[in-house]
Amino acid sequence: RRAAAVRNAAGEIVDDVLPRELRTWLRGHGRTGLPVRPGTVVATSPGALGAHGVRRIHHAAVSTPVGDGDRYHVAPAVLAEAVQASFALGRAERAELSLPLSTLCFPLLGAGRGGLPVETAARWLLWALRRELRADTSWSVIVVTDRPHLTEAVKAANSHP
Repeated sequence: RRAAAVRNAAGEIVDDVLPRELRTWLRGHGRTGLPVRPGTVVATSPGALGAHGVRRIHHAAVSTPVGDGDRYHVAPAVLAEAVQASFALGRAERAELSLPLSTLCFPLLGAGRGGLPVETAARWLLWALRRELRADTSWSVIVVTDRPHLTEAVKAANSHP
């Protein structure tokens, strides 16, 4: 979100692109203030990340709030749904928006606060990515993490069939 925000010369945010576009999507789909079905993927423009070659950002809903919303439940199969939906959305954007999309970048979906154990999330994500890449070899995929223990979990999951 911070990287996509458009800033003025003083570094102040003048357009918080991602939340603005997601709010527009929520209003347009009658979901304002309501949960989004897990597995849903919504695309936004890249905001300031466009200057770095990012063409679109896909936002995946993978968790369901539990109780008062302090905890979340993530069903592993939802990770596969979100990956499949992101590939489908990417193919649609190639065609409808005439964008030269060729690479999808994924964080370690489902391993956030109250989500799946990191190892489980990594195994399911990589399984889903392999399935999609076997079905459509025109894509490249990058899996990104910002923490060393997540990187190690992805590496370990990648060494299993």
